[in-house]
Amino acid sequence: MWTVLLIVGVSLSIVTFFSIKKGRKSKTWPKTKATVVSAEVEEKHEYDEDGDKHVYYYPRIHYDYQVDGQFYNGFRYKLLEASMSKRKAHEFISNFMTGDILTVYYDPEKPIESVLQPGEQKYLYVFFVIGIGLIVFSLVKLFI
Repeated sequence: MWTVLLIVGVSLSIVTFFSIKKGRKSKTWPKTKATVVSAEVEEKHEYDEDGDKHVYYYPRIHYDYQVDGQFYNGFRYKLLEASMSKRKAHEFISNFMTGDILTVYYDPEKPIESVLQPGEQKYLYVFFVIGIGLIVFSLVKLFI
């Protein structure tokens, strides 16, 4: 059991570490202007093991931008997407109208990757600490 917790802790820590690192790096990405093509709420339907249906809502802001003469399109407003309530997702997209000009931040090494809001999500630090805690706890239990 403690070995499983160790593996979970290591995995969680590694994934969140690299997500935090990429988010922090995105704060230094160059920016350019983008044009809103459309704004919509994507619904994802999933079923749990009991067969109960769950609906998740994701805002999608589709935008076009140009880097070094090459045209790209994006839809992510943050690096890691998170679902919202239906009301919040619709409120969020209501701020974006077709033709609006936005600032988009893009990865200079991979300009097809872009976001409207650069930076790491703060909740990742909680998961990172939980991962480290699982590692420490499981190592203590395994060797003491």
